[in-house]
Amino acid sequence: MVKLAIVGCTGKLGSAILKNALRREDVEISYAVARKGNPFVGKRIAELVGGELDLPIIDDIEAAEDCDVFIDCTNAETFMNDSYFKYERMGKALIIATTAFSAEAIERINRLGVVLPVFMSGNFSVALHDFIEILKVYAKRTGLDTDIQIIEYHHNQKKDAPSGTALMIKAALMDVNKKIDKEKVKICSVRGGNIFGEHEVVFANSKDEVVTFRHQVSSRETFAEGAIEAAIWTVKQANGLYNMDDFCESSHFDRTAGGIG
Repeated sequence: MVKLAIVGCTGKLGSAILKNALRREDVEISYAVARKGNPFVGKRIAELVGGELDLPIIDDIEAAEDCDVFIDCTNAETFMNDSYFKYERMGKALIIATTAFSAEAIERINRLGVVLPVFMSGNFSVALHDFIEILKVYAKRTGLDTDIQIIEYHHNQKKDAPSGTALMIKAALMDVNKKIDKEKVKICSVRGGNIFGEHEVVFANSKDEVVTFRHQVSSRETFAEGAIEAAIWTVKQANGLYNMDDFCESSHFDRTAGGIG
């Protein structure tokens, strides 16, 4: 049984992870952590997401001593300014389920991986990981005359634009084909309503051909399940920085059994 501490538990993803964890028998919610001043601090998890778990929501990461892994769903600013050194001191496995980190912040997170196992991803959907793998196969043959447009759609409360997933897609395309001109890879961000997440990649060449790939989700369930599966996997790893490539390519993930996502 893996003991979880979910930080940022009152947010959209954090509450989805709580609900998912409550239905499982292989994990236990040991702590739910919100920011100081959050109106849910001191209340019970059941008041936030339902269920029968009589566990209070706390506002101190360092009080979560009896856990195996943290899942952080806050934001880049809170993570770097308020939480980073606390995670470093505690030495527990860490899942970073937020985006919009600067290059400098990512360098610091790399150093965090020296002292504890860290799993970081802009998206926890296994299907999205496979979507990017398919894009990479196509991008290997992309000619210099091709313009690439990445269009990402999210709900109107999402703070970062472009999304972490769109940046992951762009980086993957650039990495797999060094000939691609980065100026020809554009990202368009759309924010509206309650869109959970949609990414479309359009390849348009000078021969009047257009090829489009698309990935869409209809709930946060796949992200919540992916984050928990990543947490279960990460607690077994040595210190280091891990991502969805490491997870999906490991023996832990059995596609013949249906996997996750």
